[in-house]
Order: sequence, then structure tokens, then C-alpha cells
Amino acid sequence: MSNTPLEEAMDRAERALLRIERAIERGTMHDSHDGALRAKVADVLAELDVIIREASH
Repeated sequence: MSNTPLEEAMDRAERALLRIERAIERGTMHDSHDGALRAKVADVLAELDVIIREASH
């Protein structure tokens, strides 16, 4: 079964969010990493927005 690039990107984003949630539940997230994580998440979301916009055209 072949997924579209958009579906593959959404799957990767979902897996990344699950990893973040598990890390938070384990308590492995520290305040010093919070800012770096927020920046990475913001970058990923911006990239995902671009992918979604491109897929809709």
C-alpha cells in the first residue's frame, strides 16, 4: 500500500508527538531542554504547514 507524501509526513509528525508524550510521562524532560524542544516543535509544525499547503495546490 502506497501512501502519499502528505500521509507519510502526517504519520511522521504523529510518531514524533507520541515520542514527546512518552518522554514527558517518563519525566525525562528537563526545564533546560524545554526551550530547545519548543523550538524544534515549532520548526516541525512550520514544515508540516508548508507540506499541507503544497499538497492542497
